[in-house]
Amino acid sequence: MPHTIHPPTTLDPTTTVVEKHIADLGKIYLEYTISGKKNEQAILFVHGLGANQSQFEYQHPFFNETYCVIAVSLRGHGNSSPPKKMRISDFRLKRLCKDIITLLQELHIEKIHYVGNSMGGNIGYEMLKSYPEKLLSLTTFGTTAYLKKSPFVVGLIKLVYQVVGTKTLSHLSNAAGITPYSKQKIKDMIAATQTLTVMNLIPHLRKINYLKTIKKSRTRAMIIRGNMDDEINNVLESTITCFLLRGNFELKELKNAGHFANLDDPENFNHTLLSFLKTV
Repeated sequence: MPHTIHPPTTLDPTTTVVEKHIADLGKIYLEYTISGKKNEQAILFVHGLGANQSQFEYQHPFFNETYCVIAVSLRGHGNSSPPKKMRISDFRLKRLCKDIITLLQELHIEKIHYVGNSMGGNIGYEMLKSYPEKLLSLTTFGTTAYLKKSPFVVGLIKLVYQVVGTKTLSHLSNAAGITPYSKQKIKDMIAATQTLTVMNLIPHLRKINYLKTIKKSRTRAMIIRGNMDDEINNVLESTITCFLLRGNFELKELKNAGHFANLDDPENFNHTLLSFLKTV
């Protein structure tokens, strides 16, 4: 029997009542977890490419005394179903954002504190653009609002996934984690993701530009920057500059944290997020 690896935290998700549900959204089913339903304000946690709602298991026990905590698996991730025909157009960020809006309607939740990692942060920017009235605040980590990759690089990445598959690549992807827990968690999540889901999403992540959206917005926002997330930090400057010029914004850096900051250091991540939410 494999040994269970835990993160460096005193939190214990097994002592928290977390409900797991599958929402019928019509053409797809969406998996989500929820705790603290009695609380008035809601926090929605959204993962990135290849992950799922279980990325936020250590956020439930920390926040659910004060907030209604929701974590969702995006279409084609975790136990959320993909569309039957699996067309690339069905995986646009706008479409994934609409899934979340539909879920919130099903749960009768009007506004949320949105917290997104990587692609989940990009979906947060899409919500800031298309549904700003739904946001009490926006927090992103491991996310840039501006990214431009060449078609050749995107095609190469798709080819690698097609040939190798997510189960094999999961053994390499765990390098994105800093601690034994985060490495194992990343590996498990990516291995559980359908290869075709990843391949259909990659083209939509080649060219991203929400800088104008940021400039026009008024929603209170925070970026949590893991100091070891080199790939994103190298392309983050324009996003930070836009927010600083706009105002109503905080930039927080977590030391010894990478792309998956909430997995690398859940204690500091949770306290950083809570401090920010108290200012909203």
